[in-house]
Order: sequence, then structure tokens, then C-alpha cells
Amino acid sequence: MRPILPNLHPAHRGFTMLEIMLAVTIMGFATIGIVAFMRQALMMYYADRAEQMINRDIRSFTNKIEVDAVTSNYFCIYPNFSTLTVTVNGVVSDAFVTDGQVGDFLVLVYTDPAQATTGTSMITDLVGYYREVTNTTLNNGPVHRFAIHLPTPVDAKSAPMYSILGTYVTGSISSYPIIEQLAQGLESATVTQTVPTPPLFYNRLNRCVMISAQISESLTEKGITTQTGNTYNFTVSPRG
Repeated sequence: MRPILPNLHPAHRGFTMLEIMLAVTIMGFATIGIVAFMRQALMMYYADRAEQMINRDIRSFTNKIEVDAVTSNYFCIYPNFSTLTVTVNGVVSDAFVTDGQVGDFLVLVYTDPAQATTGTSMITDLVGYYREVTNTTLNNGPVHRFAIHLPTPVDAKSAPMYSILGTYVTGSISSYPIIEQLAQGLESATVTQTVPTPPLFYNRLNRCVMISAQISESLTEKGITTQTGNTYNFTVSPRG
């Protein structure tokens, strides 16, 4: 008879429950780490995109307002889009701010002396920039712009500016195009002014306009919301 040889290849032993649970736990921690890393990387990517969008927006905004300003003849700054008049002792007058004061509504005025018949410059165009505060908690909102050509030039001395604006700026505060989505004014009001929110525009010597604002962009992609903002300060001057 053949001798019976011992089994040199014993059956493989399976994993124990403890070993399986330990492996699953390690894999779980590794997955959590990878997901957290990917989320952080996505947030950094979106923040970088928002930064690029802000830089693009502010370049577009500054270029547009600089071109409008240098080709205008003079400017008026009002407290806001809706406040064009002030009443003192029953007398209604323009509410535009003076040297050293601030407002949220900039009006650039264009005149053409060639069209004057009495030696007074005639207003031919109006360009306005103003902020619409839509978030009273953060005091921010979009910046709008309008450009209006007067069908018939108006004598600059024949009517107060608030009357001219009331005649030709006929839209509501939300009617005109948005050129900047989120802007927060940073200018400080004088002790004689009462403004509900820090506005955008500062009247310097009645010769130039200083703009100080925080421009923000908010992105929401794949459930991740990122908001980034930068502060900008620049000055524009009408040609006079």
C-alpha cells in the first residue's frame, strides 16, 4: 500500500471580523481625508475664480467711469437715487452734496457751448452711476449705470438739476443696467450728514470724485459657496 503523505498545503484561513472592521475603519478615515482635501482644493479654486472675476469687474467699472468722467463737463453727487431735493423752511432746492461730503448717486453732465443761444452752455447728455442697497445687513448691492441723451438740449441755468433729472431719468432704481453686482460703500459721512449706509462717492473740492468701495463676488458650484471681496480706491475728474 502507498503511504499516506501529510497535507503540505493547508486550507487558507479567512479574515476575522476584527480585521475586516479595522480595514474598513482605515479606509473610511482615508476617504474622509481625501474628501476634505478635495473640498478645500475646490474652495481655493473657486476663491481664485472669484478673485479673477472681481479684478475683471473692477477693471471694467473703472475704465467705464473714467472714460465717462473725463469726457463730461461737471458732476453732481446726490445722497442716493431717490433723494434729489431738500426742503428748508418750505423752500425746495437741490440735494446735491458739496465739497467734503458723500453720496451714493453720481451724475456726470455733458454740455455743448456751441448749441447755446444766450451764452450759456446747453446740457446734451446725462450719465449716472448709483448703488442700489439690496442687503441692508451687509450694506451692499449692485451698481447701476444710465446714459441719457437729451432730445432737446437744456439750458444749464434754466432749471435746477433735480428738475432736469426728474424729467429725463424716468426709470425706477432697478430699471437701469447693472455694471457691478455687489458693492459696499466705504466713504465716511461728515458730521453734518446723515447717511444710512456708507456711500460710494466723495466730493473733493467740487473738482473730482473719489470712489471707495469693496467689490465682492459670490460663487456657488457643486454645493460650495465662496464669497471673495477686495477694496478699491480711485479718483476721476471731469474735464471741466
